[in-house]
Amino acid sequence: MPRRKSPPRLVPRLDRDGVQRLVIRDGAVYKRTGCLVGETEVAAEKLAEYIGQKKQKPVAVERGPDHISCAAALDYYLAAKQARDEETGPLEGRIAFLTAFWGDKPLSAVDGETCRDYAETRARQAAARRELEDLRAAVYMFCKEKRLNFRPYFDLPDKPVARERWLTRKEAAELLRGALRLRRARPKTYECLPRFILIGLYTGTRHAAILDLNWNRGPAGGWPDLDAGVLYRRGERVRETTKRRPPMRLPRRLTAHLRRWKLKDGGKGPVIHAKGGEPIGLMRKSFDAARVEAKLGEEVTPHILRHTRATWLMQRRVPIWDAAGSLGMTVKQMESTYGHHHPDFQQAAADAY
Repeated sequence: MPRRKSPPRLVPRLDRDGVQRLVIRDGAVYKRTGCLVGETEVAAEKLAEYIGQKKQKPVAVERGPDHISCAAALDYYLAAKQARDEETGPLEGRIAFLTAFWGDKPLSAVDGETCRDYAETRARQAAARRELEDLRAAVYMFCKEKRLNFRPYFDLPDKPVARERWLTRKEAAELLRGALRLRRARPKTYECLPRFILIGLYTGTRHAAILDLNWNRGPAGGWPDLDAGVLYRRGERVRETTKRRPPMRLPRRLTAHLRRWKLKDGGKGPVIHAKGGEPIGLMRKSFDAARVEAKLGEEVTPHILRHTRATWLMQRRVPIWDAAGSLGMTVKQMESTYGHHHPDFQQAAADAY
């Protein structure tokens, strides 16, 4: 379920000059107070003033894009997502980066040049592109619903080149052995790392969807139905998106592992959890430790498990329709991205002469 929006509050934030200052955080919007961390009384007064202004009637949007901040559009976009009960955790993180650069700028400042300036402030161009896509969606939604005759131009960084790296069976075995060694050395930290790797290799399920899995049916996360032999990747109240999470038939080998894990966990809670049973936010650091233990390169990320599963299905001559349905891809995407791994790829054309 989406998290309830917290009220405006004071939080410390590192400024560009390296000094920590108190800022007002209101959802994904950060507003400067000009106060240092120790100046709590003055900052509290500015927080009270900010809350009082919010309760007043908002300024009419007919004033135009010169007087409407990008932060207002981003906040409106986030609120619309939350009103539809959508998961907004990752979006809030991206909006925080956007607000630091765009928050005080008016909508009229959005153009190709400022988009390129923003991209230069981000270390990864793929992240800059994704964040600018969010800004574009927010501005377009705000202008459409508020009937503003304004549609700025966005210059986004190029799409990253698709990754083709996948694991051989030997590499996958080394990765799993590395995870098992880490679990023996530090069970509290790496308790469910082998589970994560096995589920990814056997199902090709995305990182976030694996972490959302629970042993029992629920509204937010998927669950394995061990009696029917089906893995449901999304909860009953989770809407389908372009990152599709269709049900899939569980492989027999993985089913045996799942039965053993469920018995160990008492049949309750998340499938991937910390030592005390708490859910885990991300597995990137743990996975990276297993990668280093297996002496694999930095290009090996959790998403490589999905690429590996798709590649192995093609190498085993699984029909493309079945493989695509199992992974939640379109047949076109499966064929264009992984079809060349099929042993019969263009064989008839190669043998024509």
